[in-house]
Amino acid sequence: MNENKTNINWYPGHMAKTKRQIMQDVKFVDIVVELLDARIPISSQNPDITEITKGRKKLIVLNKCDLSDEKENNRWINYFEKKGIPAVLVDSNSGKGIENCIKKIENIMEVDLKKQAEKGRIGRKIRAMVLRNSKCR
Repeated sequence: MNENKTNINWYPGHMAKTKRQIMQDVKFVDIVVELLDARIPISSQNPDITEITKGRKKLIVLNKCDLSDEKENNRWINYFEKKGIPAVLVDSNSGKGIENCIKKIENIMEVDLKKQAEKGRIGRKIRAMVLRNSKCR
């Protein structure tokens, strides 16, 4: 019996390319917005993204909050906030929570924006990277 061992790479090329692009671009952003499915936040989280964005300002957006239990939504918000990661609930179909999301980003960036203003950099826009898993559409 001829047993040719072949290494199978299960990691699709487009995923590897995207990961490399995120690693390059994350250096140029002020905050990372990670979009997760409110029904399955941990399962919809990509561990590679967690590692790549380590040490960056971050906001977790729990999308599809209209499809998940309100008590569970609040538990997940508390879970992430206990880990030091601000989180908000959003229903992207109706737009519910989008305004809250924007305000949360501004609050997270408030200290940095004040420091920049003291240095004369007034009106600089916040550079955000939004990352989502395919389950969060």
